[in-house]
Amino acid sequence: MNIKDFEKKYSDKGGINKLTQHRALMEPQAYIAEYFGVSKERVRQWMKEFFGSAYDKRKDRQNVIMDSMIDFAKKNGLGDFETAYKGSPYYDLALKEIKKLK
Repeated sequence: MNIKDFEKKYSDKGGINKLTQHRALMEPQAYIAEYFGVSKERVRQWMKEFFGSAYDKRKDRQNVIMDSMIDFAKKNGLGDFETAYKGSPYYDLALKEIKKLK
């Protein structure tokens, strides 16, 4: 599929601009697939066809979340950090990084 065909088929969903936006926001393939009504495999193929590389943003998303958590702890202290993030998926990892900074 080329961009022109993609635009024609998915213009009601925002076309290539929307796909690019999802990619820039590091949305999971499952989310993008659901949005466009296709399989995750099809999303993987689009990423390769249109952007020239595989798409797996899990590590990038983790880094963004961790950076945000660490910044929060720096600004608000460990007590507020614990209140805000205890039980979240990256709490232990972020706490370990925060302790390294001290």
